[in-house]
Amino acid sequence: MTTNNNKTEVVFLHPRDSREFRAELGPATTGAQAIDGLVKASFIEPAGGQKAYTLKNQKTGATIPLSESVVGSGIQAGDIVAVVETSSGAGL
Repeated sequence: MTTNNNKTEVVFLHPRDSREFRAELGPATTGAQAIDGLVKASFIEPAGGQKAYTLKNQKTGATIPLSESVVGSGIQAGDIVAVVETSSGAGL
């Protein structure tokens, strides 16, 4: 639901288990800021080493760019956003 303070409530899914986190995002909140907020709330562990996170719109499967507004990327009130853990490293 969009609240009177122009924030949009969305649900984030944990990358490794079935936990959910409800959050209100402002219209300018970027994907990176959303991930930072999830770390501060202890919902996910900080990225580091070879671990990183991306966000995906569960409805469309589209990746939400970390540098762009989550709401501007098409996320609406009540939508579900999956936090996806990624890793990168040198091959052997």
